[in-house]
Amino acid sequence: MDEVDHDRRKRRSLTLPNNEVIYLSQLVNRLQQHLQSRLVGVYLFGSAAYGDYQPGLSDLDVQAVIAELLSMAERQTLAELLLQTTLPCPARQLEFVCYHQRAINPASRNPQFELNLNTGAHIADHLTFDPAEASSHWFVLDIAIGYQLGHRLFGSELTATFVPIPRIWQLEAILDSLAWHHTHEATSVNSILNACRGWRYAVTKSWESKRTGALWACEQPACPAIVTQTLAPQQGVPSFDPQEITLFIKLVKLSVHTAIQHEFAL
Repeated sequence: MDEVDHDRRKRRSLTLPNNEVIYLSQLVNRLQQHLQSRLVGVYLFGSAAYGDYQPGLSDLDVQAVIAELLSMAERQTLAELLLQTTLPCPARQLEFVCYHQRAINPASRNPQFELNLNTGAHIADHLTFDPAEASSHWFVLDIAIGYQLGHRLFGSELTATFVPIPRIWQLEAILDSLAWHHTHEATSVNSILNACRGWRYAVTKSWESKRTGALWACEQPACPAIVTQTLAPQQGVPSFDPQEITLFIKLVKLSVHTAIQHEFAL
């Protein structure tokens, strides 16, 4: 398992626009009122917690952990309290996941959430109560990265609620995420940035934001020009050479596979 730089988390301050700060406070209040003593904690993951939040472009990723399982009616009510129509999110969207504490501690390769909700002004609401309907690698990566970089909004300390994800699981989840992007958005900026972040973790064993991953990648001798392009100010939807992206993803996969082989050799 990875060592976590606890001093780094203590030094990392949460800097967000006022509207986002107010929104998160309102969201936590709603969770407290609805769940009361069952609420173990609420945590901010994603770019907003990792120092890379971009207003209008970034999401707000919130994880809630509870001490008791919820009935289906309670899950539905909880989701309705957080929908864009009832609590407008100032970010691109809210990505909210609720876990029972036993679903995340001990660590799981397939974290079983109570509910998973995406809601925002310019997207169709996506709500699911069944973990089988979602790709588990995203939740493994969210927890792994959040354990190192996340921010507590309410309740128990983050490292007392979540536990480290084994490195081998994280590396395998990176490969799954690369495959997902290849299928769903192979030539997007997000696909390239996701690969950069995964590449950096495979080499350094440390997580940072996607943008920090891209800055790190730019310093590597084998880094292609498309990574630099993702960091430049964009006007409209950028265009990338699919072949160049394919070669870059192969490079990242090779690095991840090498890291996996090293883990098995330990």
